Amino acid sequence: MMKFVCKLTKELGIPTIVSMNPIMVDGTGMCGACRLKVGDEIKFACVDGPEFDGHLVDFDQAMLRQRMYKTEEGRAMLKLQEGDTHHGGCGQCH
Repeated sequence: MMKFVCKLTKELGIPTIVSMNPIMVDGTGMCGACRLKVGDEIKFACVDGPEFDGHLVDFDQAMLRQRMYKTEEGRAMLKLQEGDTHHGGCGQCH
């Protein structure tokens, strides 16, 4: 949604600040989970942000990066929800 709002506000000449709430792994930028491209620079939302000029954020790259963690997050949620009854039904846990 932010991507398309920023496209519209850029066309209309409206300055737009976005908040790129990072996946918080270590909060120092060392893990790279919150890395994103802002203009010609690489930024880390946990250290350099989370607010950035929305017209400079590469939203496609940011969305692709966020998808990398979905599988692991899904497995953790299953294990949390099923507790002691989780016996590896997801095929990934032991």
